[in-house]
Amino acid sequence: MLKYLAHLSWVSACSLLLMLAGCDNTPENPAASPSSNVTVLETYIQALELENETLDTRFGKLQITHSQPDFPPDSLLLDDKKIFQQEGFYLSLHYYIKQNNRDVVLFGTNCGGTACPQNQFHFLLLDEDADPIMVSHADFNAVPEDLTVNVDGERLLLDLGFQAGKHKNAVLQGSQLGIELETVPKSFVGEENCRWLYEEALGACKEHQETDSNCADPQASFPGYLTRGVAAVGEHPGFVGESFARRCKIACESAKIVDYPTFAKEVCSKS
Repeated sequence: MLKYLAHLSWVSACSLLLMLAGCDNTPENPAASPSSNVTVLETYIQALELENETLDTRFGKLQITHSQPDFPPDSLLLDDKKIFQQEGFYLSLHYYIKQNNRDVVLFGTNCGGTACPQNQFHFLLLDEDADPIMVSHADFNAVPEDLTVNVDGERLLLDLGFQAGKHKNAVLQGSQLGIELETVPKSFVGEENCRWLYEEALGACKEHQETDSNCADPQASFPGYLTRGVAAVGEHPGFVGESFARRCKIACESAKIVDYPTFAKEVCSKS
């Protein structure tokens, strides 16, 4: 797992719009705009270190705590008042975002261990004149390392990686959160993912011959972390599942594995 690096960035919506279409960010029909009463002139985005369990916002102090001494850190407090709890799950703070008169905090929940490579994400919206608001979505999940946050005027854009071969994005506008799946061309799954498939997963296929010389279904014997890992990479449009299954069976039957360049081309769509 790659570690998040904390960084501060000031993003001026006016400057962004100058590059795109001028500096007039007034919608043509304000009454039809789905945004809330927040008019974003400047957005401040801070990525948080994973080990951070406290955060000072403009509207109070956030703190991750344990609901019971022997439980994981599964509760979120605002000025010592519990505002969120998912019993038995691990909470983590990821981004602190300021938008004029409101603060937005992105946090995640995870069941812990290799069984849960993805976080379920949630937005906490804080405003001086309103109670805290939690915003989430059933598909608002991603491998934490895949997540990136950007701003486009009043909208917060989150790149969530891939799902079912499509590029997944989340868009927060006002208090409305939407998930978008975009069809994209097949592309290389990435060197790190492909090397892992080759060394760990294909290596396990080869070793399967020691317990089953018939090699009927080598992947069926994968330990949980390999099954979940292959499934995670399988969300990428460049992963060719049929080619991996074929190479896995050949590796088991021959007790040999193909060379990496061939594997990368056939399974990982490396050109």
